[in-house]
Amino acid sequence: MFWRKFLSKLSGGKVNFLAYVLEIFLIIFSILIAIQADRYQQSKRNQHKLDDYIKAMYLDLLDEQESNRNNLYDCQQDIKSIRAGIRLSQNNQNDSIQLALYNLAQVASRAVFRAFPPTTFDIMMSTGDIALIKDLGVRSQLASTFSFRDAYVKRDLLEFDNETQKVTRELSKYANLSCMYATRNLTSCLTDLEGFTKHFHNELFPLSRTAGLREFHLKRAITYFNAAIENMEEVYGLKREDVIKEAEASE
Repeated sequence: MFWRKFLSKLSGGKVNFLAYVLEIFLIIFSILIAIQADRYQQSKRNQHKLDDYIKAMYLDLLDEQESNRNNLYDCQQDIKSIRAGIRLSQNNQNDSIQLALYNLAQVASRAVFRAFPPTTFDIMMSTGDIALIKDLGVRSQLASTFSFRDAYVKRDLLEFDNETQKVTRELSKYANLSCMYATRNLTSCLTDLEGFTKHFHNELFPLSRTAGLREFHLKRAITYFNAAIENMEEVYGLKREDVIKEAEASE
């Protein structure tokens, strides 16, 4: 071995007990240095990986927040249209019926069938890389924020879409839907005017409640995402413009 030959030369070709002890010490010392160097390299690799994860997660938060704001605006428009539809559909006059159907058509046209792909946080959880985030406060906040997104924002959108489809099916009992898609004179498409004015508004109340709950949860989501964004900017020194520019440059 290298160390034995080296010590043998130092001692004139004679290797005594002390030389063996020294050799063992030097071997252990070499192993410790190698382990420490490997740990240092792994630490650098983990830090680079974490930096990439943090920027990707920050961009996820920004994208989700933009979607939340857009969906909130659409939701609030839906609430106005549904309430107008409830009020106007009970008035047996052509102008009121026309406006009621127009408002309902607006709700149907605004229906958003949005996908919810896995986020960077989901990927980190599935791979175990979430352990790279040593700040437990940041980790906990991200977990609760994305959990709220899946448990409420996603669920509300699906429920609203389902209720919209139910209302559309119910409307088909009183109107020719194909006709409504082909003309601006929506009242001419009604096949049961009396039934529409007496009963149809009752079908809109569940949709109105669903829209109201969705609005409430979207407002909460915006608050949670704002807090998460601000916390990541503070903890990791992120600047929105710089992260966005870097992401655009790498595409």
